[in-house]
Parts: sequence; C-alpha cells; structure tokens
Amino acid sequence: MSHETELQQMAMADLAQRCAQETDLYFHQKEHDPSYCFELIRRAIRNNDKVAFEVIVTQYESLVARWVNKWMDRHPDFLPVNEEAQDFIAQAFERFWFSFTPAKLDKSHSLAAVLSYLQTCVHGALMDAWRKWRRGSSDEETNDELQRLPETAPTPEDIFQIDEFWRLIRKKCKDSKEFTVVFASFNLNLSPRQIFAEYPDLFKDIQEIYQCKTNVMERLRRDDEFGKFVRGQ
Repeated sequence: MSHETELQQMAMADLAQRCAQETDLYFHQKEHDPSYCFELIRRAIRNNDKVAFEVIVTQYESLVARWVNKWMDRHPDFLPVNEEAQDFIAQAFERFWFSFTPAKLDKSHSLAAVLSYLQTCVHGALMDAWRKWRRGSSDEETNDELQRLPETAPTPEDIFQIDEFWRLIRKKCKDSKEFTVVFASFNLNLSPRQIFAEYPDLFKDIQEIYQCKTNVMERLRRDDEFGKFVRGQ
C-alpha cells in the first residue's frame, strides 16, 4: 500500500494527531512529514469535508493568532470598532474556506504553500479593516471615534503581504527559483535549510538558495521601480 493510499484511508482522529505532531516538529525546525496535514487540507478542500476543515482550524488557530497579534502589536493605535483579534482569526479562516479552491490546491505542492495562502487571508482581513478605518464610516459616532486615532500606514513588513508587491517581485525575478527563495524567506520566514527541505526538487543544494537570494536582493536594491514602490511613491 502506498503512503498516499494509507493517508487517504486513515481515520480522521489519527490523521489529526499525526498532523499535530508533525506541525510541532516543523515549528521547532526539526525533520517532519507534512503529508498528514496536507491530507487534512485535501479532504477539506477536495471533498468539501467540514469536519476536516474544523480539524485544520483547531490545528492552525494558534498560528493564525500569532500572525494577527504580531500585526496588531506593531499597530497599537489600530483599534477598529467592534473588532478583536478573534474576529480577524475567524475572518481569515472564512476567507480561506471560500477562496482556496481545488484548483489552487492542485497548484500547491507543499504545506508551506498552503500556509502561505492562509497567511494571505489573514492579512487580507487586516488590510480590509485598515482601509475601512482610513476611509471612515457613514456612521457619525463611529467617525468621531476613528478620527481620534492618528493616521497610520502599513509598515515595510506589511508591504510583503500586498498582492501588488508580489506581482512586482515576480516581474523582477529571473525565474521561479528566485521568486520561491524571496517568497519563502520573507513571507514564510523560512531559513535556507527549511526552503531546501520544502522544495528539494527545485534546488540542487542550500548554497544555490543563498546565491539566489543574494542575486535578487542586490538587483532589487538597484531597481528604481522597486524602490519607489517600497517608499510609497
């Protein structure tokens, strides 16, 4: 019996337990097998299995909470009316459930890629609230409360979550290797060793990852279009 077949036949409780164990290894930068978590995601998305999705929420809620809290900690004056961290967490998973289609799953060949999409959903929820905050509201009382808050803007770190930014980066990269290295380094916070573990078929060794990153960063430093985007010009 192949490993893939074995995964598809595993009981949900056993699969959830193995996913939790492997995720813990991943976050401690230890050798891990992401196939158990990926199978949960496959069942949720491909089979529209809401039980599997509930397991995913349980498994990754703490990770999503860290992403949300990290952003809110960097923006202590960002206090959207009636919005708390738990609201953003729920919105992020809702976005993921409705927008991460089977077609997108087919293009995601690693758990890291799926989690990257989930992180995009987190920042999408946060940016929507931020834009709403900046625009204000037709409600006079809400406007008064929002106008007491100082003007703010996304930090340079936030820029890494904006779709336009990644489209620009993709245009500046010479090939998929360069883009993968930049995306995995700055959006997924993966080390070169972790990148090599996630994409072993793309790179011949870790040194190639270091070289790709160096080449792209040096090119971007000299690129006027990229510089103007980051400076908001």
